[in-house]
Amino acid sequence: MKKIQKLLRRNILIDERTHKYYLDGVEVEKPSVTKLVDLLSHHVFDTSFAETPEGKEILEFAITRGLHLHKVAEEFINNGTTNNCCQANSHSEMKEWLLWVLNKISIDYPESEGWEIISELSLIGKEYVGTLDILLINSKLKKYVIGDIKTTKLLAKNKEALQVVLYNELLKERFKQVKFSDFELQSFFVINCNNINKQIYLIDDETLEIAIKEKQEILSILKSLKI
Repeated sequence: MKKIQKLLRRNILIDERTHKYYLDGVEVEKPSVTKLVDLLSHHVFDTSFAETPEGKEILEFAITRGLHLHKVAEEFINNGTTNNCCQANSHSEMKEWLLWVLNKISIDYPESEGWEIISELSLIGKEYVGTLDILLINSKLKKYVIGDIKTTKLLAKNKEALQVVLYNELLKERFKQVKFSDFELQSFFVINCNNINKQIYLIDDETLEIAIKEKQEILSILKSLKI
């Protein structure tokens, strides 16, 4: 395991089956980033279509696709391997595109220049927990980039921006815990891994400003729920 990755992962564990987080072997009961985003009603994903058998099948297929493609990214980034996804043609097509994107990222952020690429980094903060899909970090340049992988047909850029902003707060807390100082966020990016909206984009300043305001709103709601 690479040096920075080892430090950031130290003492933190997530059970992939139950999605429970552990710190020094003790279960941590705090809301996840996903749960926090759902505190704002306009970001809640409407799953009413899944009340029919056909809709339920569509939703289950979409969930499976998301899990598979995230696992493909994790295996490629952490181990350099390209395991088979599954027999679904749409999964296979997106897998090849995702691997192309990840390979390009590894070229643009080379290890020879001090970059580490970390996948599925679980973090535990004071108020909530979460797992970053992709972290690019350079201890020489003192810079880092946060990336998120989405597999949905519909783009929800404001929601995605809010999620990465919340992840960034967790990461800054972790930096303090492991005594990393003066690291500067370079950018946020999203890989939208879906045939309908296949693209990579940066979170623009206007969207980021809205996300920062919504983050404060969420933290205020969270604080009020504890009273």
